[in-house]
Amino acid sequence: MLKYYICNLIKITLIMLQRIQTLFLLIVIIAGIVLMFVPLAVYYSEMGYYIKFFLYGVKNLAHDPFGAESPRLFSAFFGKPLLIVQIVNIIIVSFTIFKFKKRTLQLKLNQLNIFLHVILVGGIFYYSTIIETKVQATPVYGLGVTLPLISIIALFLANYFIRKDERLVRSADRLR
Repeated sequence: MLKYYICNLIKITLIMLQRIQTLFLLIVIIAGIVLMFVPLAVYYSEMGYYIKFFLYGVKNLAHDPFGAESPRLFSAFFGKPLLIVQIVNIIIVSFTIFKFKKRTLQLKLNQLNIFLHVILVGGIFYYSTIIETKVQATPVYGLGVTLPLISIIALFLANYFIRKDERLVRSADRLR
């Protein structure tokens, strides 16, 4: 009995991975996971700050020659809403992949995910300007800022191919 369920799961996974939109959704998941660990921006200040901005918060990496701990500029919850939005994005995309038989639901979930990614990008730049004004330094944006944009493009491409599949299925239903 267990062997039957495992075989069915493998078959479903192989069917699911044959669709190109699944590959685009996997790109979104990979980019989302990487985004949680790479810095979004780095700030070098004349005031002696060396700050890295991550989704999960801000790290002050300035070294004090006297061994004193660097002052905490931001609260522990600074940036956490961005992390929550990103985790929700990853959960929605993971759920979307396994709803491959319900293409209209996939389209709606992808549109929701695109909206959340736009909010994420806006939030990144909002928090970035807060850091910029507090430490009086210009940010040097890194890979972390481009990953949500790559995810948005991959979601648009996934939607295109899902619509294409839906049109193909509907035209096949008309022929019957």
